[in-house]
Amino acid sequence: MHRFHYSITTKADRALTWEIYRNWTLWNSFANIYGDLHWREGKPWEVGSRLQIEILKPLHCVIDHVITENEAESRLAWHDTAVGITIRQQVEFLELPSRETRVHTWGEVSPADLKIAGRPVSQLVTSFTETWYENFRFFCDQFVEAGTQV
Repeated sequence: MHRFHYSITTKADRALTWEIYRNWTLWNSFANIYGDLHWREGKPWEVGSRLQIEILKPLHCVIDHVITENEAESRLAWHDTAVGITIRQQVEFLELPSRETRVHTWGEVSPADLKIAGRPVSQLVTSFTETWYENFRFFCDQFVEAGTQV
């Protein structure tokens, strides 16, 4: 098993950060690996609901993304399964006194030693997490700087 964690701080307040995060139609703006994303069971983000996520690279596959926790504007948790891999992940949104938001994610991947496209899954998840969250931070910051709405 491989454990991972990553944090970013965005200029956006917690409500805006939460709104952007939960808008899965924006996810390709954070990492251009997605194909079709759709809720196949339940209401979006409701505990027990299932989001089907098509991944185009480095391996074409479909992830079953099951929501296990949802505390509005505070915390989300889910588990993903695809191609023999399981990822359990949580993300927490903490509004700072400056009204900026700290977003912290952590989770576990198993098995960690499986290779995809010649790279260990643990390395792929770590690299993907960093890319996704840094691009998410940049996207949130741009909304604040431009004064626009999602």
